[in-house]
Amino acid sequence: MPLFQYHVLDSQGKRKKGLIEAQNDREAKDKLRDMGFMVVKVEIKTRVNSRQSLKGERLLSFTLQLSQLVGAGVPLYESLMAIEGQCRQEPHHRIVLSLCEQIKAGASLSQAMSTYPDSFNKLYCSMITAGEAVGSLDVVLEKLWNLLSRQMKLRSEAITAMVYPGILAAFSFLIIIMLLGFVVPSIEGIFSERKLNGFTRTVLAVSHFFRDYWWLYVPLIIGGVGYIIYKIRTPQGRLWIERTSLKIPLLRTLVIQTSVARFCRTMGTLQQGGLPFIESLRISREVMRNVVIEEEIKKAESRIIEGSSLGVELSRTKWFPPMVSQMLAVGEESGSSISMFNRIADMYEQDVEKTLARLMALSQPAILIFMGGIIGTVLLAILLPLTDVSSLAV
Repeated sequence: MPLFQYHVLDSQGKRKKGLIEAQNDREAKDKLRDMGFMVVKVEIKTRVNSRQSLKGERLLSFTLQLSQLVGAGVPLYESLMAIEGQCRQEPHHRIVLSLCEQIKAGASLSQAMSTYPDSFNKLYCSMITAGEAVGSLDVVLEKLWNLLSRQMKLRSEAITAMVYPGILAAFSFLIIIMLLGFVVPSIEGIFSERKLNGFTRTVLAVSHFFRDYWWLYVPLIIGGVGYIIYKIRTPQGRLWIERTSLKIPLLRTLVIQTSVARFCRTMGTLQQGGLPFIESLRISREVMRNVVIEEEIKKAESRIIEGSSLGVELSRTKWFPPMVSQMLAVGEESGSSISMFNRIADMYEQDVEKTLARLMALSQPAILIFMGGIIGTVLLAILLPLTDVSSLAV
């Protein structure tokens, strides 16, 4: 049953709050009154922890199962109950059960899903609303599954591209720690009674600082990383990152390609689902995940309402490639905008794969060169005094 969050007054007039299970808000109020409370407010609990949310593979599987059941002619409530029966041991079972109870109480699927915004975002709910309006819920669910699977593919490719360089960077950092913390100190005694060159003294001084003042720089590093993570999660920090990412050459290309692919794929899917153009435009710009490029779409949106076309407005923007506006203009003139959106998305998704491969190919030698430079510096600092000793012996 759905969870309801309540605010009540007890017999002594003290305010209390908590959670209660009920079929609907009326039943929740009746239960609270039977317990002797005066009800102040009762509302459905829409927030669940991230572990219980329908996200990623779980949302993809749920969408596919619901699409197949509804497409096979199974009524919506029975389709949801069938899915609920399969996921009783899963963390997201409560959400599926809540959808079943709300549908049984007379709510529409889009209304039920809108109570869980962490699982079903605005795009998902809008598509379901459009499918319910035209009576093609199974078709809309299938298109949603295609959209979600493509988004997950892009995300997984980006993560995969970062795994190897990340492991390589971590290994390089570990090697540097071992050199400065263990290797250099273990051989320092060889040079204790000799006059060393400035280069070797500098490396030994860095090693001493690394070992002797860890209590100073370790908390500073941890605090600095924590502060950076905190700032990144703020709106100002995200805005700074999104703006900065458009100033770094290769990263700028990746951000633009990813944003264009998301925008066009979402626009094509929403238009196929039957949503009005302006509403599709507003939802699509929210999935681009770069506020700078989103602002360009927002400006274009106001001019489109006044009678302009999307192809013309995108040709005036700074960040959209000229080819995108040209292809959309052709699609608008020929009445094939939906297929053109999907074609552009296909093209830029392929470009994203190529750019990720290029980034991975460039990052690996960069990390190896950096690691080799550090190791070479330490080895050179050790070998120079040994060379001096051998020459004196001769």
